[in-house]
Amino acid sequence: GMNVRLRYFVRVTMTRSYNTCIKEQDFAVENYQPKPAAVIVAPETPAQGIKMEVGIEDCLHIEFEFDKQKYHLKDVILGKIYFLLVRIKIK
Repeated sequence: GMNVRLRYFVRVTMTRSYNTCIKEQDFAVENYQPKPAAVIVAPETPAQGIKMEVGIEDCLHIEFEFDKQKYHLKDVILGKIYFLLVRIKIK
């Protein structure tokens, strides 16, 4: 915008006894709006989505939800990410 510059990135920091390496990778976020549905010829069974939770015990818990179980390489992946527990101290 005119007043704010927004940047999404992932930062990885590797700390070693002799060296510290910091790498940042920008990524894009897009608000996806699906096209209107075409005429469906045959009724399909509702697709079950994927729901998984990963984390570090008593530190970080992240839950992922995706709309489908299978994706084509050209598909747009839609989903949600929930940060359920975040207890990480950042220096």
